[in-house]
Amino acid sequence: MSERVIALFEGIAAAESWQPGDQLRAHSSRSVYFGVWDETKLIGGLQLVTPDEAGEVPTHLVWPELPVQDKTSGVLHAAVLAVLPEYRGKDSGVAFWQLGSAFWRYCVEQNVKTVWLEATPKMLRCYRLLGWPLVVIGELREHWGEPCYPCSLSVREVAGSLAERALVSTTYRSIFTAALQPKTPELQPRPLTTA
Repeated sequence: MSERVIALFEGIAAAESWQPGDQLRAHSSRSVYFGVWDETKLIGGLQLVTPDEAGEVPTHLVWPELPVQDKTSGVLHAAVLAVLPEYRGKDSGVAFWQLGSAFWRYCVEQNVKTVWLEATPKMLRCYRLLGWPLVVIGELREHWGEPCYPCSLSVREVAGSLAERALVSTTYRSIFTAALQPKTPELQPRPLTTA
């Protein structure tokens, strides 16, 4: 599974002109991967990375001044969250939200409190509009060939933001309900599933 998700990331990176160097594979031994499928086609993925023995996550490669995190700190790094271009925004972003639901569920199950990630100024605005309350934790620098901010995201605040939006939006209500459901059994067919 991880190899297929990494290959998907490599294809998206090439298409988007990202410059990740060896970073798509460098942390695979301490990563967990999620994939979203449209029937048999992998259309999106997510990579979460745990801190290394020194307490560093991939963010430290560009922002070494950020505080290190030990394995008990409850911090993970969302190294990549990517969906094929033709599935972005399709059906109100089903692929993105399935990855988001898997991300949130995994973090709750593993007692992860905070997730670090990098975001371009445009994506920072998009994430915030979607209800992900990202906090900028460092200055704008080049990351994978694009200007990015290092950000942190409280798992608890994501849940609260989604719950608030679910009160007034049927779309967010279905997203929030899906996030609370137990994992879908592998054998139960669905057009899009998180694996």
